[in-house]
Amino acid sequence: MLMDAHYDDPVLVLGRILAITTLVVAPWGIVRARNLLVLRCLWTMWFLGIVFLAALYLGFLTYHYMGPQLGFSTDGNPMNSWMIMLGFFSVMPFLLAARKGSIERPLRFGTAVSLGVLLLVGPPVLNAVALNIYTQGGGAFDLDMDNSVQPGEVITPSDPEAWDFANSIGFVVCSLIPLLLFIATWRLGERSQSSRVEIYEQESKRE
Repeated sequence: MLMDAHYDDPVLVLGRILAITTLVVAPWGIVRARNLLVLRCLWTMWFLGIVFLAALYLGFLTYHYMGPQLGFSTDGNPMNSWMIMLGFFSVMPFLLAARKGSIERPLRFGTAVSLGVLLLVGPPVLNAVALNIYTQGGGAFDLDMDNSVQPGEVITPSDPEAWDFANSIGFVVCSLIPLLLFIATWRLGERSQSSRVEIYEQESKRE
């Protein structure tokens, strides 16, 4: 654990507010910035916000007796839904910019965006999908009440095979999201650039 704090500590609350604001606002600045220094600062802020929220979600900033649980909870992590929604709103400016052809390096741009989304949305999607598939199939979890140090802290799935299958499906889903985003950003950016070049060539021929 990097910090020995609780989820509702003022420092972490302020950090969440700043990170969420950064992830919503910074992308609009990134797609409009023309100054290289400003662009690098905005990218850095965007990734720092993602790293903070990812570390908070995975349990590296809060205290857990058994150590970080990588964001998993048998009742469902309350951060799952709003982190997934935040990831969606954060990438919208990037997709719009790619569609308009205002991205200079679509391949490099798409790689950076998909990496950020993988860090932000990957763990919540993995845990949410795995938990839903496992519980919908009748799976349950057993508490180790014989643990003499901290009874009830150790949680094990009652059906390990079904739990492994649910996790594999969750892993595939959380990997597909950034992959599809990468392909969409890259192809939209290249197609828009190609269209702009064709229009420019046609106008040059007319002149």
